[in-house]
Amino acid sequence: MSTFLREELGVAMSGVKWDVAGYKLWQSTRDDIILFSPAQPRLAKGENGRYQAALTQFRQQTEGTYKITGGSSIFTITSALQFDARKFEEVKQQWIDEMHAVGPAPATRTPRFIPLNVQKGEAQVLINPVSGKHNQAHNDINIGTPGGTNSFLVELTELGAQEWVQCIRGDGAPPAGVKVMYEYLRMMPDVGAEVVVHGERMFRHISAALDVSYDGFWYGGSAKIEAEWEKMTRNGTVEVTFIGQLPPELESIRQQLVSTFADQARTQLFNSLFAPKPDVKPAQAGNTSGVFGGANFAFKYKKAEEITDLKQTIKFTGWTWLKASMDADLTTLFAELDDSYITEVNTQLSFPASIVIDADPMLENVAISWSASEGKGPEAPVFGADGGNAVYTVTSQRPDDVEIRYNAKVNFVPSSWPVIVTAGKGVTAQGGNQVVIKPASWIGRHMIFMFVEENGQIKMVTGDEDYLVCNVSYTGKHLPNPIRASARITAFEPIEFSYPLSPDGALGEAKFSAFGVVGGKLRRSAEQRINFDEEAVFILVNETDIKLVSQSTVFPESEANSLGARLKRAGARAIISGNATTETQQPNHGKPGKTPESGNGLKEIMGTLIGVNYIPGADAELLVDTSYDGVRHIRVRDRDLADRLDDERKRVRIQLDEQSCAASITVVL
Repeated sequence: MSTFLREELGVAMSGVKWDVAGYKLWQSTRDDIILFSPAQPRLAKGENGRYQAALTQFRQQTEGTYKITGGSSIFTITSALQFDARKFEEVKQQWIDEMHAVGPAPATRTPRFIPLNVQKGEAQVLINPVSGKHNQAHNDINIGTPGGTNSFLVELTELGAQEWVQCIRGDGAPPAGVKVMYEYLRMMPDVGAEVVVHGERMFRHISAALDVSYDGFWYGGSAKIEAEWEKMTRNGTVEVTFIGQLPPELESIRQQLVSTFADQARTQLFNSLFAPKPDVKPAQAGNTSGVFGGANFAFKYKKAEEITDLKQTIKFTGWTWLKASMDADLTTLFAELDDSYITEVNTQLSFPASIVIDADPMLENVAISWSASEGKGPEAPVFGADGGNAVYTVTSQRPDDVEIRYNAKVNFVPSSWPVIVTAGKGVTAQGGNQVVIKPASWIGRHMIFMFVEENGQIKMVTGDEDYLVCNVSYTGKHLPNPIRASARITAFEPIEFSYPLSPDGALGEAKFSAFGVVGGKLRRSAEQRINFDEEAVFILVNETDIKLVSQSTVFPESEANSLGARLKRAGARAIISGNATTETQQPNHGKPGKTPESGNGLKEIMGTLIGVNYIPGADAELLVDTSYDGVRHIRVRDRDLADRLDDERKRVRIQLDEQSCAASITVVL
């Protein structure tokens, strides 16, 4: 049984990073774990080993010959590793060797490598308008979780169809590519800075460092621009002034923070300084490389007096999502393709129809029943967890009137999640030949963070034994039974809570609670709802209790009490039914250090029920605080019974069977 709670690791406060063999490696908040992310996206491969890409060139018969009238392309990119187990071991060893060579060396010679946790990824096709245009549904969209896939549809003009075909055949470099923006999780000290970009000095630097086009624009690729931005940070053109003082123990990472502030300012100001899709002179027939040759960005200013000083104030505190990007030009993406990925069709008779499934780590498979009103037999493709695409050729005398119908069953990995059924239809003239299914749109997600408060201050460093058990639940009319799970959470290991949304848009109810030992004291919170429109919720542990906070910021600038009003504890007594009974007399606690024995020979546990731990794929556990044997973990085979007990602290008497499971439970009033 798979769980829908996942522990997440972020980049360490030091921000140590290595650029190794086409990948970015980051030190995590744990010394034995290195986080990795690719330096640029790649074409995804299907289960058959072929790249998920197809290029169609449209031709029309005129005067006894064929004329290219346009085309379309569908391709899928990924940020995941596409190595087998043996190859990945070789890559990891190469990473370790190069990290030790360039320094600083990682804390251990045998670190574990885990994908970097990212969110809010946006993928964008960069293409010269004279070559074609992107399909809006597949541009500037959320690309989901790390290691997933994202597919693009591009409509090509007559020139663009020639450019892209020649690119695959190795005869040109069309002005097109893909850019990906995303956010990654990093722990930061409570610090801020004012970043000033001196406009005149920046103009002098850019005009000397970048290439110039025929019409006076300076341009370059993103890697070139990032390198020049770093140089401008070093020479003072990009000036970083800290706000406030760093604690003495963090002074050693000041230089890394300077780079972090400068990089974030570049990301924030990029679109106001550079144009990702500049207007360029059309390439001529026979020369498809265009003016720029690849995916480039043009500096928007031609004269020094046009640009003024730019200021950006940035503040970090606690866990923070920082922005980063990666991109690849079309020539690099299509380097491994050959003629087998090119299809030529007569537009008077045939047209392509496509199915696109976006990946998600919660997805197990998607089964589709697809049919056209004429010109193509029914199809029933099945897509796995990595999603993918399929392209069919439909033939008709009236292509615009062909109706496409589909039914899809979306199956998720957790067995407690329902199968979501969706269907649709449409004619080709209205885009019905392109079926797009995004399973991620039916999944609700929240990040859950834990913080410890002492004397009104947030303490980011806690003891090895300071952790909580976080319980989550989700109910909805579309679910036959509520979804429940538990996971361990610490200040350095947040978790992600996900659940299936109703396909008809009806809202259910998501809740979370927490209990555990922090600072040597047992703590327990009341259960609280999670708002569907909030990306993160927080568990704040102080000297006396646990507060559950649902809001968009981790730390405000004012007092810690402004994180949220103090939660009211539930005062109603639970009603227990089924195998549990209720009695009013005070139980016999038994002798210290021994487990009491009942009259029928079964072992008996006496104490206070402090929480329920829902273990994926196993029985639930009751956590009972006894006066003679500490906290005991008692298995309960009946999860419904555990659900009815999981509301507040209560005195219980539990009879154990021969396997040390709860045979009967008595609630003592």
